Amino acid sequence: MEKVRLGIVGLGNMGSGHATNILAGKVKGLELTAIADADPARFARFPGIKTFSSANELIDSGAIDALLIATPHYDHTTIGIKALKAGLHVMVEKPISVHRADAERLIAAYTDKK
Repeated sequence: MEKVRLGIVGLGNMGSGHATNILAGKVKGLELTAIADADPARFARFPGIKTFSSANELIDSGAIDALLIATPHYDHTTIGIKALKAGLHVMVEKPISVHRADAERLIAAYTDKK
């Protein structure tokens, strides 16, 4: 794989910051190919990038190899598990989850390859 196609869900401060750095070429081998946010006004900063109104649409799109989750932390577990089950590489902004049990469920979704 020459380039990893990355999607970002959540374009608040952290997600937008990551997107800007990736588009500036600060991460070699990483290409921002898709973004998702509940507020479509946030897409204007990133013209030419595929947009989705939800994490589920982005995950199911086939447009990415990896997902960076930069949503409010209470969504990290659900989105992360869905992305892992879809075969995507997953990066999660901190905290990984709100509760320890949720963090353990997310980690198990990665480590339990049944």
